[in-house]
Amino acid sequence: MGRLPPLNALRMFESAARLLSMHQAAAALHVTPAAVSKQIQALEAFLDVQLFTRAQRRLRLTPAGEQYYAHISTALNSIRLATREVSRMSGSSALKIRAYTTFSMYWLIPRLTSFHGLFPDINTELTTSLRWIDFETEDVDAAIRLGDGNWPGLVALPLVPNILAAVCSPALARTLRRPADLKRTTLLHTLARPDDWRHWLSSLGIDDMEGFHHRSYESSTLVYQAAIEGQGVGIAQKALVLPLIENGDLVFPFKHELDMKAYTYYFVRPANRPVRPELKTFQDWLMTSAKAQA
Repeated sequence: MGRLPPLNALRMFESAARLLSMHQAAAALHVTPAAVSKQIQALEAFLDVQLFTRAQRRLRLTPAGEQYYAHISTALNSIRLATREVSRMSGSSALKIRAYTTFSMYWLIPRLTSFHGLFPDINTELTTSLRWIDFETEDVDAAIRLGDGNWPGLVALPLVPNILAAVCSPALARTLRRPADLKRTTLLHTLARPDDWRHWLSSLGIDDMEGFHHRSYESSTLVYQAAIEGQGVGIAQKALVLPLIENGDLVFPFKHELDMKAYTYYFVRPANRPVRPELKTFQDWLMTSAKAQA
């Protein structure tokens, strides 16, 4: 039997070949670009063949690299699938879901109590991240992502309407009679969705952002807390902020809302991966829960 190349080098080659970028491959694998480059150089030395060329600062596969990638990507996907299958047979494989922190806190986690009560034998593992998910390299079964739903290679099922609304503390709301009054306070932005305020104001015919005071936070969770503390007016996704409205922490100072239509939250999973029974159960339950709120 011939010698096998180092598995770590194969993983880095497969990621770089798929993304055609050392930097993107490094980000996906949580290593440095230098580490990816070093492993690929070692693989090229092992094979005694050049796998990549650089043209105008762009990474390209050589003919040998294209042929090798076709074989290696198939083999690694088979290894991933076999690993998931064996883990499921042992009963140790949790259903791994990725979502956003704010969506998890205010929408998903409150509903998971129902799921666990209905299906106590299905173990879920929920993680959060703002980064886009790479199902080829990350051990995740499905995710909840925000966007237009047009993602090649993924099944994307819309969950909740993405309706933007202004929110603030009850005390601050008493000083606001019309949107123009917002210039007397501070607009609270989330860095994850920096254009939400611009979209909302533009839908009212206010296209000039001059004269407004601004403050930004990393996530909507922080924006909502700052609004509760009276630090300004936040722009909220209505489906997520309803618990804070219901308990009186926040109010809608204006009736105006903006429906972002197709740009909303989706439940996504790889289209080319077999759907394990636990995932199908979770997906059906999630869609039923979403329809109950609509």
